[in-house]
Amino acid sequence: MQMLNFKRPIFIMLALLFTTLTISSCSKDDNETNNEGGVHLKAKIGSKDHNFNNVRARWIEGGAYLEITGITTSGEALSITVLNNAGKRVPVGKYILDDATDFDILSTYHTMENGIQKNFSASTETVWNDAFELEIIKQNNTYVEGKFSGTLVIGAGLTTLQTITVENGSFSTPIGNE
Repeated sequence: MQMLNFKRPIFIMLALLFTTLTISSCSKDDNETNNEGGVHLKAKIGSKDHNFNNVRARWIEGGAYLEITGITTSGEALSITVLNNAGKRVPVGKYILDDATDFDILSTYHTMENGIQKNFSASTETVWNDAFELEIIKQNNTYVEGKFSGTLVIGAGLTTLQTITVENGSFSTPIGNE
């Protein structure tokens, strides 16, 4: 009976080792074969061009939300979320902040300047002078590609404290689930 107890942990360890080796043997090229542009999230934010690494997209609530995120090596972060208020999957199409559709947008950009964190955003139905356009060009259950631009703000109460422009944004990434 003791031999059986000894074999079980070894089997579990071997299974974990095999799984780890299988997952780590996937390369960047595996992702790039699923799309034409390779995995990326990039934009000109303010006066700087940004290429975000650690790019991810995911379906939330069965696809009623689509979230795309990226982080730079220096810790800056960009997030774009589109929500279908009708509860259906977010389809290919153009989405404009504050239009009269069932879709809401939230975009955020986080950066550090002189040791101070700055959180810029654009979201549906705010009083600030924010703006955002998102176009999903290609999409299926496991991949999304598109472009975006806008003006993100830092606001307090009814006051816009600071704005930053986002230009020539594009993304191409696999989509995961919650």
